Amino acid sequence: MRRGRVAAFIAAALYAAVVLVAWSSIQDVNDYAGLVAGARAILAGESPYDATTWPTAWQHLGTQRPDTAVYGYPAWIALVFLPLAPLPIWLGSLVFTAGTLALATLAARSLARAVDAPPIAATLLATASWPAFLVFLQGQWAYLLLALSIATYRDLAQRRDRRAGAWWAIAVLVKPQLFVVGSAALAAYLVRARRWSAIATATLVSIVAVVVSALLLPGWWTPWLGAVVARRLVRSTQQPTLAGLAGDIAGDAWPLAWGIAIAALALLIVWSARRAPEHRGAIAFAGFLSLSIASALYSWSYDQYLCIAAGIVAIGVAAPPARRSVLIATLVLFIPVALALWLSAFPRYHDTGSGLLPPLAIALVAFAAARSR
Repeated sequence: MRRGRVAAFIAAALYAAVVLVAWSSIQDVNDYAGLVAGARAILAGESPYDATTWPTAWQHLGTQRPDTAVYGYPAWIALVFLPLAPLPIWLGSLVFTAGTLALATLAARSLARAVDAPPIAATLLATASWPAFLVFLQGQWAYLLLALSIATYRDLAQRRDRRAGAWWAIAVLVKPQLFVVGSAALAAYLVRARRWSAIATATLVSIVAVVVSALLLPGWWTPWLGAVVARRLVRSTQQPTLAGLAGDIAGDAWPLAWGIAIAALALLIVWSARRAPEHRGAIAFAGFLSLSIASALYSWSYDQYLCIAAGIVAIGVAAPPARRSVLIATLVLFIPVALALWLSAFPRYHDTGSGLLPPLAIALVAFAAARSR
């Protein structure tokens, strides 16, 4: 037992060292350096939505070089990063990434306890899966988004609807493109269940964010919609998503293939929830969260970190005789398979292969549901 603990500690230390070394090589130019750029511009007395100054502002702000004519995120994101903006990029990035990783790990363990999955497996997925590595490397949002998503599910399960509505709204405000299908499914459930307070709270939080950002940074909507949203939507078939896979398979007819794939996966999730009724809520949550990532028109491989919720639920749903097999399959999917799919982009110069990960996560949940009895 003691040798096992020592070996686990050494492995964890080595992994942490690899992550930190990799992160340090790009911490000045990763996505955190782009996220905080808007706040740094505000503190410098500049508008992050001025197309005449923004393309060169990164040079004196010390941030990531932008790929859009104005700040690439909504105004409320720039405002949220104001407390971190005065910090050196490396320190702010470490505080943001390590802090949100801690939240994600706690949330993953909470989900594991709720579905009777081993917390150690949830911890491993949250910290050492390939998507987890990508999130840390890029200084991205996915740790926080997973924590918010799980908090939404857990609060709804415990009838804390107002809190759930607030978490839901914050997640959508951070990355709205990732939660279109999931939000539609959740709204349909809440309406059917007449749980209006969750919807009302989510609406109120969203309105407050829009109004406050419009008052503090007036006129930001027009340049952002024109320079950012339009640019990113035209890249849909280049993404590691169902849209990217549909583009590879169907060419110009990709919207039809994309829609068929979404419908088929949604039916598989509904079937899985009915197959294991005692875990219906958890299956619907994890399944539609993964489908939301899969169906997004703008998403990258690090966003697939949210799909580890499906892996945790699959482990918990499987009956004891099948649990070991599902556990192994989950770890294989989110570590070597996810890495191999990501690496496949290099010889192809095309990252659509990683788009298979969310559908495979949904299939894993369905497999576990089929063996839940």
